[in-house]
Amino acid sequence: MTLRRKMLYGCVGAIACAALVIGFSPKPALYGNTAFSAAVQDREGKLMRLALAEDDRYRLRHSLDGVATNAVNATLLYEDQYFRSHPGFNPGALVRAAWSTYARRDRAMGASTITMQLVRLRYGLNTRTIRGKVLQIARAIQFERHYSKDEILEAYLNLAPYGGNIEGIGTASLIYFDKPASQLALPEALALAVIAQNPIRRDPSTSDGYREMNAARQRLLAMWSAKYGLDDAAQAQFELPLQVRSTRELPFRAPHFTQEILSTKNVDGGVTRTTLDLSKQSLIEEQIRRYTERRRATGISNASAMLIDYRTMEVLASVGSADFFDATLQGQVNGAAAKRSPGSTLKPFVYGLALDQGIIHPMSLLKDAPARFAAYTPENFDRGFMGPIKAEDALIYSRNVPAIELLSKVGHETFNSFLIDADVADLRDADHYGLAMILGGNELTMKELVALYAMLANDGIAQALATIRDEELDLFQKQLLSPEASFLVLDMLRKNPRPDSVPVHASSTGLPVAWKTGTSYAFRDAWSIGVFGPYVLAVWVGNFDGSSNPAFVGRSAAAPLFFEIVDSLEDAIDEQYFAANPKPNLNLRKIDVCADTGDLPSRYCPRTVRSWFIPGKSPITVSNVHRAIRIDKVTRKRSCSFDPDTTRTEIFEFWPSDILKLFRKAGISIRRPPRWSDDCSMDTQVAGGIAPHITSPSSGLTYFIRPDRIDDEQIALEATTDGDVDWVYWFANDQFIAKVRRDETYFWRPETGAYNILAVDDLGRGHSRRLSVGVAQ
Repeated sequence: MTLRRKMLYGCVGAIACAALVIGFSPKPALYGNTAFSAAVQDREGKLMRLALAEDDRYRLRHSLDGVATNAVNATLLYEDQYFRSHPGFNPGALVRAAWSTYARRDRAMGASTITMQLVRLRYGLNTRTIRGKVLQIARAIQFERHYSKDEILEAYLNLAPYGGNIEGIGTASLIYFDKPASQLALPEALALAVIAQNPIRRDPSTSDGYREMNAARQRLLAMWSAKYGLDDAAQAQFELPLQVRSTRELPFRAPHFTQEILSTKNVDGGVTRTTLDLSKQSLIEEQIRRYTERRRATGISNASAMLIDYRTMEVLASVGSADFFDATLQGQVNGAAAKRSPGSTLKPFVYGLALDQGIIHPMSLLKDAPARFAAYTPENFDRGFMGPIKAEDALIYSRNVPAIELLSKVGHETFNSFLIDADVADLRDADHYGLAMILGGNELTMKELVALYAMLANDGIAQALATIRDEELDLFQKQLLSPEASFLVLDMLRKNPRPDSVPVHASSTGLPVAWKTGTSYAFRDAWSIGVFGPYVLAVWVGNFDGSSNPAFVGRSAAAPLFFEIVDSLEDAIDEQYFAANPKPNLNLRKIDVCADTGDLPSRYCPRTVRSWFIPGKSPITVSNVHRAIRIDKVTRKRSCSFDPDTTRTEIFEFWPSDILKLFRKAGISIRRPPRWSDDCSMDTQVAGGIAPHITSPSSGLTYFIRPDRIDDEQIALEATTDGDVDWVYWFANDQFIAKVRRDETYFWRPETGAYNILAVDDLGRGHSRRLSVGVAQ
């Protein structure tokens, strides 16, 4: 026996021994610690981002069912025709290769089966040595013993190299042909089958590699035609050049959104189809680009936006900045996820809670006037006051004082709890913000704001946003407002007119838009957010470094961009959304209210208007401003006689003193009721009116005086009175303090102690409050 034959038989014996040892060892892992890439697609399956695996390879994991049958058959035909029948290695091919390589010393011949190639890829074996080949065969036998043929084939197709740093047939299909492996055409399938055998020389993204690949593909085509046949139409496809994309041309779309998906979702080793609509994403990105270019001279260079479908809570577009790659903007910061001051965008939810608590209805009269809430004296954005104002107008014009007044009645603790229940994260205790929380004193993300406005469109039910298609949705669902209050808030916001700088779109058909703006303190954030059609859209304009700009005003900086986006989406919105009627099952009625006061009309109210009303909740106060009184025909004083010969009935407006003061400042003349006749008793005078109401000091508070200013500290005494009052008398623990005109403030210097403060009008009607005065430590 020659030495060569002895070496050959020795190899066979070694293989047999290794197979016995390894083949019957425990089950090995098919993939081991192999890391996989993640692909992020839009809702239609368009690739937006393909991330590298930890070892800088593009390697996706696909099931065998997700690979086109022609691609599987082409791979088996080219690589391993006996795959379905051999035990992991092909004995005949192995003997021929060994004889040629080691016995005859002819050219080296390969005899690796698909299972053996998987072993080499899995364990990184050097199969050019005898020892490496023996281990490869033994491991192949082990794999065949523990795994089915389909499992082995699937693993091979996921790990095989396809040129450059691309591994896996699904990855190659996605990169080269921009399609899933399940949709590979025959020319593409045959191309990938031949690349895997020599991925360096047959890399189709290079001109030389493409020629090598195409020559090999033609040889495989002959084999395919001999086995499966090929008609003329299929043959003609191979005469067309393949459109091949390289890794350098991979898309990087919706960068902030895809980055967030990759960092927060469990998407390792697979394709994730998101809820994003690339067409809408591209549209909004382009609108932001154009808008910031147009407004750059005013310092507006950055913006973020988010669009969701409130019916499904799916995020359709999410633009984190005007330019992800612009370092001067800090463009890689995701504005949709950053905590920012929301300005006045939270005001609608205070109105919603007030509607549910029966504090207001849309036409309720609120006061936009200077007010003091303990030590807090808020102002409006324009530093002016509009006086008496309807609730819906106060919301539309974003008046601060009425909103804070409502928050004080709703309770800032209640409102803070409302936000926490709506899944707003990282909020502090309510007392940290106080009443300023309604003006942007807290911070929210754009995603949290969008979810809040979606709650209004979803009948008051708060839900989590969805970013993954067909994902089991977060079960977070809470009824935070009634359907009726939610509808009324949106109905009020729909009456908010467009800014003058935003003309109505030429093709607009009157799409209702319920929208609100917000401007944060010191002009750092400009917001516009609203509901239209089936969508909620939010727009933010500002700088990520928090620098201020007087141009960052919600109505002038964010609203124009908001409406440009709305207009660009209007044509695709179904006509059912062009009506803004309440659902038929809502507990709502339209009633007449007094136009001047917003209360239910008394018999003397001169004019009424229609207003929405929630039966069982909305306030049912009857207007008492317009009153009929008897006037002495001679003296013109108010009479306590009902003699028709000496008196006549006239209607007067009895506005509270604070409202009268606002009318006077606005130059509005109100005819006040005359004084009582001298012969009318005090009991008669008191019986016909309303007692004063102390507005300062606040009830039950303890006021602290600084030790070094005991003689200088003052407490403001204020009260509103009925329309027929001229003077107010102040008492502290039954001791007279001062006499002041009805709309004046008296500043009182108290000593420490407990006090009962009493305000009495000149008709003897009174109101009292308790407070304590102490010394600050």
